[in-house]
Parts: sequence; structure tokens; C-alpha cells
Amino acid sequence: MDKRINAIIKKYSDNELALNKIVVSAYMRANGLEANSGFLSSYATDAEDSLCEDVEVLSKDCQLEDVINIFELAIPNSEKTTNGAVYTPKFIREYIVNKALESAKKPLDQCLCADISCGCGAFLYTLSEHIHSKANVPYKDILHNIYGIDISETSIGRAKILLALVALRNGEIVESEDFNLFCGDTLAYDFSSWPAIGLNQGLDIIVGNPPYVRSKNISLKTKQYLSSWDTSKTGNADLYIPFFEIGMSILNETGVLGYITVNTFFKSVNARALRKYLSENQWALKIIDFGEQLVFKKKLAYTCLAFLSKVNSSFIQYSKAVIEDVRLGHNFQFCHISYSNLDNKRGWNLNDTKVLKNIQLIENAGEPLGNKYVIKNGIATLANNVFIFKPLKSDTNYYYIARNGVEFAIERNICRDIIKPNIIKTEADIPQKEEKIIYPYDETSNVVSENFLMKQFPCTYHYLCSCREILDARDKSEGDYGAWFAFGRTQAISDKGRKLLFPYMSDVPHFVYTAQKDMMIYCGYAIYNDSESELLFLKKVLESSVFDYYMRNTSKPYSTGYYSYAKNYVKNFGIFPFTEEQKRHLRSLQIKEEIDAYIAGLYGIAI
Repeated sequence: MDKRINAIIKKYSDNELALNKIVVSAYMRANGLEANSGFLSSYATDAEDSLCEDVEVLSKDCQLEDVINIFELAIPNSEKTTNGAVYTPKFIREYIVNKALESAKKPLDQCLCADISCGCGAFLYTLSEHIHSKANVPYKDILHNIYGIDISETSIGRAKILLALVALRNGEIVESEDFNLFCGDTLAYDFSSWPAIGLNQGLDIIVGNPPYVRSKNISLKTKQYLSSWDTSKTGNADLYIPFFEIGMSILNETGVLGYITVNTFFKSVNARALRKYLSENQWALKIIDFGEQLVFKKKLAYTCLAFLSKVNSSFIQYSKAVIEDVRLGHNFQFCHISYSNLDNKRGWNLNDTKVLKNIQLIENAGEPLGNKYVIKNGIATLANNVFIFKPLKSDTNYYYIARNGVEFAIERNICRDIIKPNIIKTEADIPQKEEKIIYPYDETSNVVSENFLMKQFPCTYHYLCSCREILDARDKSEGDYGAWFAFGRTQAISDKGRKLLFPYMSDVPHFVYTAQKDMMIYCGYAIYNDSESELLFLKKVLESSVFDYYMRNTSKPYSTGYYSYAKNYVKNFGIFPFTEEQKRHLRSLQIKEEIDAYIAGLYGIAI
């Protein structure tokens, strides 16, 4: 059905009304329904309608989940980027709604429910279905107690259609006035305009999938709204972050909030204020974490389910889950993690008791890696394809490269060696992966003058002039680098010394030693130290099962089995206070099992 859906969506991408009519008519035809009156009557087509052919295509297989899917697919890509709209799978919606309603403190037909980023109404549909089946009340009554808000007027219109179709399927005709669905920006919305909320002293149930929009894709106007909430007023907050605070601000004292959201708020820097907000209030928080598993098709977002209420609790309930267990409705075993043991600034380590104890042993074993050694990021030219190259050939004075079918000579004396730690795993990789970089700086790391570059390195100057348009476009043409041919950032341009190279992310630890002091790095990290023996000792520690265990249980996971090796994650690894004799012994060991056992014994942990 996807190919047919996509063809029809594309055909009517600029005609919202026509697409809505096709979907409504296709659903009614597939299910033997009619709507001669009420809200849906304006969307019905007749036999003479020009849309009939497309209605016929969709009506061969069109159920309510198909309607939701079509509406979600019809959202323009630009709106998905700025508003974070995404289809939430049925089994996830049903699990969240079911658990939320189980916690209700009053009869379900009296509960005020809402989705404050409702999109096309999928969660509202699931709410109405559950309440209808459990409380056996008419859909029209249910709709009076269900509220929704979304920034997209198109989505609100489609949410109304979806809920009206649910009612129609059960023999009920609803009118426009039966809906409590509103178009508005949740970040700045006046929820007191919903009179029932005041009478009820807040909402009983809030469910949904808060919009996940990265800070870089948020408009200036939205950023201004973000600053009005404590959880997002500082730093580069992603859009989902204040939705916890907004939800809790309109939830009543016995209510419950249930979200599917990204699990990055456990550790990300821009969620520090959210972690502080939750910790200080010490509300009952239950988390089902999917870790590196992907719930959303074609969307690289790592998620969790979060249930929150205003019941006071000194601990978080946490469970690491398999997605299939949610689909099958299995019960989960939760461990209790005290709020007082969580570090809001560094990030929350959420895991079972045994793992948390081991992490504590590792971090308290000695001085943190980031304090004991110098860890640095690589350079950032903002135009690597201009500055960094693998020579086609070379001679005494020049390296030769090709660009857009033209061969250029680059003076050898303006180049330095460079390597990308992200793509190397052993010392043997260095000769094959080593590249050259044009380095337009003097011995004190100051950018040379254009006149000096032109006179001393005329071939390189000619080449860089051919790339001027690319270089000028960096930072949207607003960058000030000291010279148009300078690197985009000054970080790491003066870094030299012996080092251990390691990547941004990895499946297992790879720390590669190089004695090439002048070799630069990009797309990766390096640990610097003057002593070769010290770095070779450290390499054994950081490639051990103890460090691997630490990263797998404290770092950000990825779906491919990789984990983030960002400085923020590696720096807190405790370095056991090895004696010089212990260091010599460790360097002498060659068998990995022996190395792992020796280090684990010193740290006092069993993995």
C-alpha cells in the first residue's frame, strides 16, 4: 500500500482538502459507512467526483491505522524538521495509554485527558478507544473530555477527521463543536483558556510524543518561547525538553503523564536543567529505556517511555527493555535509583544495582582520566575536502592532487601529516590512512598573511583561490577566521606530541599510539603525554574489558552496537593508582585475557 499512498500524497501535496476528502471517502467505502450529516459530511465524495479514481485505489485496504499513517506521511518534510512530527507505532501508543489509564484516580469517563503535541491525533484516537472499551460510554461524551493542541492547523484538522471516523465507525455522528482540539504553540499557549481544566484543577492524563527537534533546527521565535521555561531557558535546548515541565504544570495532583521521548535527556548537556527540575521536585518517575534499539522507522532516535506523576518519591524506577516485550505487553522488573545518587550536571547513570555498584568502583578507583591526562579534539577546518588530501603523486618539492578534473601542485613545505582517528583501529593502519593537510600557519600557530602565502607558496595559493567560493561560504558566509584561507576554527592547530588516538564512537575500545609528534588529527580525539611508556601503559588500560564495560554502561548507545567515545563520556573513568612496577608488568602482558583479568582484579570488579 505504501507505493499507492506515496503516489497519491505526492499528487495532492498542494491540495490539503482534496487529500482529506480522498482519505475520508476511502475509509468510509472500505468499511461500508456513510456520513450525510455532521462534521464529516463536507469530506464525502460522490460518484461524479473527480477524486473517485484515487478513492477507489485507497479504499481497497483502508483502516484507521492506515488513515493515521497517510496523514503522518502527508506532513511536509520541512514541517517534520521544524515541528518534529513523527508516526508513533500503535503498540507504543497502546502501552502508554493503557498504563496511564490504569493509574487514573477517578472513573475513566470523568478523566480529562490531553496530548499537548497531538499532531494528527494518533494518541487521542488510542485514548478514545481505550476509554470507550473500558467505560462503555459514547464517543461524543469521550470527545468532550479529550483535549489536543498542535502548532499545525493542518494536523489539527486531520485529528478531528480521525476522531470523527472513530465515532462514525461506532454509529455516532459528531459535529465541529464536539472537539476540544486547538491550533497553537504549546510553548506559549494559555491553558487556562480550557475552562474544564480549572474546574478539574488540572488534567488527569497527559500522553504523547513530544516533538524532537534539534536545537539547530529551531526557529528564532521558538527559541524565544523556550526561554520562558526553566528547563529550556539556558543552553541550546532541544524542543522536547520543556514538554515535561509544561505537562507537569497543567497536570493535577493525582494525574499521570506518559511520554515516548528520546533517552538523551539522561546524559545530554542541554538537558541538565530538565534533570535538575525532576530531581528537585522528586516526583515519581518510571522509565522504560530502549537503549540503542530503534522504535521509529527511518528515524535515528534512541527512545524511552517515561511516566511521571506528582506523587513524592525519593527514587526513580528504571528498567532496560526490549521493544518486543512492550509489543507483547510483558511486565518489567524495575530497579530503584535514588535521586540523591544522580549527578544532574554530569548526567544520570541509570542501570541495575550491580552495574551501578561496578561503575562507582571504577570511577572511585583513582584520579579521573580527564584530570590525569590531556584529552583534545581534532582540528575543524569547516572545509576538509579543500585542505585535506591524499596525494596522487609527489616529488621533491610538491604533492599533486586533482580537483574537478584539474591537477594542482601543492608545495610540500606548507603541508603537515594528518590522520582521522575515526577510521583506524591499530598502529598498522597509520601508514595506509595517513593524509596531508595544507597548513597556512607559522611556527607560532598564527595564520600567515595572504601576501606571504602568495609569494612563498604560489601553487598552493592558486589552488586555494580556485576553492575560494567554498571557503567563503563557511559559517553561512559570516565567519571571521583572520584570513579567508584559514581554518574555520582555531582548536587543535598548535597541538603536538606523542599521543593515543581514539574515535568519536566505537563498538570496542581502539586506542592507537603514535610517536609522530607533528601529526595532526581530525574527526576524533587524542590523549597527549610526553612519555611513550606512559601512553603504552594507558593503552592497555583503555583497551581492557574494564574500560569497555564502563563505556557500555555510561555512554550514549547507537543502534549499530557502537557507543559514543566523546570526551564527556570517557573523562570520568577512574585511573587506578598503578605503581611503576604494576605499569611495567601490565606493559609486558600480551594476551588479552591476562590483561583483562589483571586490570579487573586491581579494580575489584567481576564482569
